[in-house]
Amino acid sequence: MPTILFVMKYPLHQRDNLQNKFDGQMAAARALGWNAYCIGWDMQGMYLVGEGTRELLRRNRFTSMPGYDHTLIFTDLMAVTREAMRRIQVDNLYLRYMPTFGNAVGVIRQFKARGGKLILEYPTYPKEEENNRFFLRRQVFRYTDHVLARIHPMVDLYTLIGTPCGGTLDGRPAMNIVNGVNVAALPAHIPNADDPAIRLLALASMSGWHGYDRILHALATYKGNADVRIEFVGGDGDGSLMLWKALTAELKLEDRVTFHGPMYGDALNTLIATCDIGVGSLGMYRYGILQGMTLKLREYMARGLPFVSAVADPSLPDDPAFALPVPNDDTPIDMDAVVAFAQNAKHDEDASRRMRAYALDHMSWEGVLRGVLERGNA
Repeated sequence: MPTILFVMKYPLHQRDNLQNKFDGQMAAARALGWNAYCIGWDMQGMYLVGEGTRELLRRNRFTSMPGYDHTLIFTDLMAVTREAMRRIQVDNLYLRYMPTFGNAVGVIRQFKARGGKLILEYPTYPKEEENNRFFLRRQVFRYTDHVLARIHPMVDLYTLIGTPCGGTLDGRPAMNIVNGVNVAALPAHIPNADDPAIRLLALASMSGWHGYDRILHALATYKGNADVRIEFVGGDGDGSLMLWKALTAELKLEDRVTFHGPMYGDALNTLIATCDIGVGSLGMYRYGILQGMTLKLREYMARGLPFVSAVADPSLPDDPAFALPVPNDDTPIDMDAVVAFAQNAKHDEDASRRMRAYALDHMSWEGVLRGVLERGNA
């Protein structure tokens, strides 16, 4: 049975918004007949994590240093990748695009010398759409790209989420993929026909591109009779959470908007069950992004929770019961239309089943990984 090692920032001591994606990728690889491992970390050390197993690779000296998980962790990840490859035979190395430093080059060369296949994922392509958002981020990824230029000749396959690549990236094999989802891991949404309130779910690591200020302004100007409430779930991504809390107070919406902070597992599922629709990203246009394939919308699809979104996603079906598109610009959001959409969702008992069936057929990680592993090992 072949083995794939995923290398990304995977915390073991706390939940992270991307863990559902990483868990879904690994579960899909196992379903396709691969042994799947990743490098996990906590405040004590770094581990080789398999299906129900955890083996300490080394203890870390600097995890208590402020900012460790945004700086030195990336050199540590590559160092322990070398150690992991001493302990298990790795056939495929799946590397997520992240800050990458000079020690990565030697690790990849050693891996390639053993006949392994290197797959490098760009979760946003072109990468400049995300990297240019902040000055410090630009500097870090400018250096990362310098390092990856040395690794580029050793890449067997690039996987790109975003703009079509035409099958290659700078002369190396490449393929476009979409963010997948593990449908079976999420409970099916049941419409809340008996609850007169309209409840909107804003689930995210709160960052500027989500544009949730737009939905707050829409609620503040709403003149209709419906009892509309917004449930914010997630931690702060770039300072936007504090801005939206302040805006909520400024608009006097405290009685209709609740900030729950990060939630996971049963607590999250219980809250989502009370909601009628989800809210997708509303501010992508502020970063020049007109089209995207976000994990959040895939999770809404997998749960069977209809949603509002401003960003165009070509992988979504054209079904008005699933999604309400709103303008991807600064124009006001029509809360009357949002309320009407949510009220329809309360009484469409079949929408959830249809959404989940579509997600299973078109958005599962198993389908995505099958094509990747076939192409990467051709």
